[in-house]
Amino acid sequence: MRIWQGHLKIYRKRQKKTLIHLFTAAHSKATSETRKQVVHEMEKESTQKVKTASEQFLDAFSNSAKGKWSKAAHETFKETGKTLEKLN
Repeated sequence: MRIWQGHLKIYRKRQKKTLIHLFTAAHSKATSETRKQVVHEMEKESTQKVKTASEQFLDAFSNSAKGKWSKAAHETFKETGKTLEKLN
């Protein structure tokens, strides 16, 4: 009888550990995945804001600047815009 009680205690202890591990690990993984999604969305939003601001600046710059140096700057801004598109 005592042998069975000992085995039963060991079994209960293992069962408790397993349940705790399953609930804790599942919650932790869900929290981690949620954080990853939030960060990913924030990155996309930030990139889009920078891209929009860059396009607006390029339009305003194109309308106001004249001369040879402005053409070179305009091309540089275009290249930067292409780089931002690759980030998405």
